[in-house]
Amino acid sequence: MKLTHREISELRALATRGGRRRLDLCRCEGVRAVREVLNRAPEALRLVAVTERGEAAFGGGLPEEKVRRCAEAEFASLAATVNTQGVLALAEVPPERSGAVEGEFILALDRLSDPGNCGAIARTCFAAGGREIWRTAGSVDPWCDKALRAGLSAQFALGWRSFPSLAELKSEAARAGYGNFFVADPHEGENCFTTADLYRRSVIVIGNEAQGVVDVPPGSRRVRIPMPGDFESLNAAQAATVLLVEFVRRRCAAGENL
Repeated sequence: MKLTHREISELRALATRGGRRRLDLCRCEGVRAVREVLNRAPEALRLVAVTERGEAAFGGGLPEEKVRRCAEAEFASLAATVNTQGVLALAEVPPERSGAVEGEFILALDRLSDPGNCGAIARTCFAAGGREIWRTAGSVDPWCDKALRAGLSAQFALGWRSFPSLAELKSEAARAGYGNFFVADPHEGENCFTTADLYRRSVIVIGNEAQGVVDVPPGSRRVRIPMPGDFESLNAAQAATVLLVEFVRRRCAAGENL
């Protein structure tokens, strides 16, 4: 089956944040990103546009009723990348999670601005066993093209919740029983490798790439990654990776068979 005019219009509209909000849809490009949607949230998949080359690279498993076959030129006009893999999915954006909070900790993004960082953090969070990512107003859209490519669609495996401010996020977390509130700081605070309760019903906040966390809520604790090389700071996604891998290391040290 070929793409309809409506489907083409929707795919093009999803290049903008306004289009994603209006349609509650997103697009996931690349073999691995589309496969992750199929594995984690098959019910969200609307269609998969593929070229002959892309279908061969995918290697089977696409639901035939949702496949739309395209010529290379048509696909190139829809794709967000220059060197495409020939596979592009249209999927429903999952509703924000509500109700009971899952996991031992909550990872929070405060005004994170780079979609590549957002996607990389989502991918690492899920890989490390995280279950929830909360974010404040002004944070990048995790469902934009670049974030989904960087995350390989790991966004579909996580629970997302949004809040107007970090103070309101902190209050909601406390109501859910996550009373420890840590703000990552490149310069001062407790050592992340020795803070005993860092992952005990806690929130760990990664701030904006340029400014960090500006409005730190009262009662927060700053936590730092030791840097013997005396460098100014790590990239936001790198810092999140260090903190998330430390969570895995502690589980292994406690004897868990991961």
